[in-house]
Amino acid sequence: MENSDPFDSLLNLEEDYYKEGYELGVADGSKAGRLEGRVFGMEKGFKKFATMGQLQGRAAVWAARREKKRIPGSTDEAVGEGSRERVLPPMPDNSRLEKHIETLYALAESASLSTKNSEEAVSEFDDRFKRAGAKVKVIEKIIREPAADPENPQEDRPSSPGKTHR
Repeated sequence: MENSDPFDSLLNLEEDYYKEGYELGVADGSKAGRLEGRVFGMEKGFKKFATMGQLQGRAAVWAARREKKRIPGSTDEAVGEGSRERVLPPMPDNSRLEKHIETLYALAESASLSTKNSEEAVSEFDDRFKRAGAKVKVIEKIIREPAADPENPQEDRPSSPGKTHR
């Protein structure tokens, strides 16, 4: 005896559409997740690489400030009436500071940073990024410079009239 109801396919129609919709949703969600993950990864990678470039730039400026020696009899006056020269404060003569600046520059040097997307390369970059950030904090403490916010770099950091930086 065959129990074939002609309405079985109609009665299971809702379940069939549900399964088909679920499978399509999983496939679309997986594709969208991969795309969103790639975009997020590229944004984070770019942001980290840009911050590392900022750290390299700060190391270069600090190194230049250390190398700049005052020539007796020279003045810091600006050339021309309309121009205004900004003079950076002198840095202490400290061999430990010099080593920290050299190490920071070596850690943040863009030519030696890997842009590969392997687990090992990303781990090495993150390690160097953390070490460079720590070096910056040490250098800022030694030269008594206010900490820079890498998220919001500013050209000038005006202080309040009553406050002075150490």
